[in-house]
Amino acid sequence: MRTRPLQDSDIPTLRAMAGASGYPYPDLAEPLEAVLVLADDQDRPIMAVAAKKLVELYLWCGYEMSPHENIAALRLLHEGMVGELKAKGYNESNAFLPPQIAGKFGKRLEKTFGWVKGWPNWSRRF
Repeated sequence: MRTRPLQDSDIPTLRAMAGASGYPYPDLAEPLEAVLVLADDQDRPIMAVAAKKLVELYLWCGYEMSPHENIAALRLLHEGMVGELKAKGYNESNAFLPPQIAGKFGKRLEKTFGWVKGWPNWSRRF
């Protein structure tokens, strides 16, 4: 076994692996930051790992507003940020919410702004 860069001929095999798993994977034809393939002795892909650039959003709030004003302010920020990110070529953003606000604020993101609750994440600094 050895690692090597992705080759176009690997894509059908890796798409089949992704489809069989039932989990969503990025399209290997899209630009990714890095793709590393583990190939067997006949140079067939048996595993791969890809790095996709993600946008992580942070929200600063310091001014006390009524609930109505708060939603209106969030809507302005939300719509403005969507425009900013689309202009830079992104089609997705993420917000990792602290557990103490995840329930209530997460429901607001879903109900009012159309966000979808995803998976918990793990991170590693290096």
